[in-house]
Amino acid sequence: MKKVGLLVGLLIGLLCLPVSVDAAGTAMSRLYNPNSGEHFYTANTNERDNLTRVGWRYEGIGWNAPASGNPVYRLYNPNVGDHHYTLNTSERDTLKRAGWRYEGISWYSPSSGIPLYRLYNPNARTGTHHYTLNANERDNLKRAGWRYEGISWYAVQGSAPEYILLNAPYINQNSAGLPMGCEAATLLQSLQLKGYARNYNLKSFIKEMPLAADNNPNNGFAGRPDIVMNGVYQSIFPAPLAKWGSRYGKVANISGSSTATLKQELRNGNSVVVYVTLNFASPQYGKYFWGTGIDNAHIMTLDGYNQSNNTYHVSDPNAGKYWVAGNKFEASYNLKKYAVVVR
Repeated sequence: MKKVGLLVGLLIGLLCLPVSVDAAGTAMSRLYNPNSGEHFYTANTNERDNLTRVGWRYEGIGWNAPASGNPVYRLYNPNVGDHHYTLNTSERDTLKRAGWRYEGISWYSPSSGIPLYRLYNPNARTGTHHYTLNANERDNLKRAGWRYEGISWYAVQGSAPEYILLNAPYINQNSAGLPMGCEAATLLQSLQLKGYARNYNLKSFIKEMPLAADNNPNNGFAGRPDIVMNGVYQSIFPAPLAKWGSRYGKVANISGSSTATLKQELRNGNSVVVYVTLNFASPQYGKYFWGTGIDNAHIMTLDGYNQSNNTYHVSDPNAGKYWVAGNKFEASYNLKKYAVVVR
């Protein structure tokens, strides 16, 4: 069992230590364990910080809870390192009889307010339940095979910072043998998030990508995606990419959009194909017969935003799924403001 998974069970004594409270209520921190796949929720800032130090990823404020109300109980399964949260005393007692450790009252729920949805992953051993107030996140998890179990409890009305994570799939361009295939991989990620092009993998999908006979990325993909070609700007720009994507679903070229517009697309449940730089580095420019290009350009799927710590979430076909600092993402995106949305 992973060390970071076990440490949560050792931090029970911290429940009586400081919590973050403001006029809107108690801020509930949301964390993620990349080793076990579990999301963890706590009002305790010391517990949050200790878990962050041992490898959990802090994902911001999930919602705000009232100072009193209906108690939400927390239990821990020492055999698999998983936590469970419930308002239901019968469920609490059944889990205790099954060997779960009762860890007390973690927070409170009002009788009404913003609903937090509960979902169950039948294929997981840890992180089996997930709780979110975001309806888009709920619906995307349902499409990914999670079972929707209804409303778990409520948050204080109007109190939670904006947190969006659409959970776009991850497609690795390198394992497919396509070192220059980030545009196709990213488009397919965004299409499949919305339920389009599900019968394709990257190798079959890229066979249908329009190629530019004149090696102009404004007309299609220049060069070949499976090899690196010197002197050719190997990319496909947003207009022909969106036209290609429209064969499979509702796709639009929204280049020129501000990051505020990108966030609104995320609120609407739509991921965005964004043109940035590799590792969000400073741009390296090159001159071509069709104009100036960014030689270290890279394309990825934008599928999340966290207001509380100003980060964006991406599914990067070269490097995985991760959060990136807002200033780094925005500086890189704003170089060209190239974007294609899948709705």
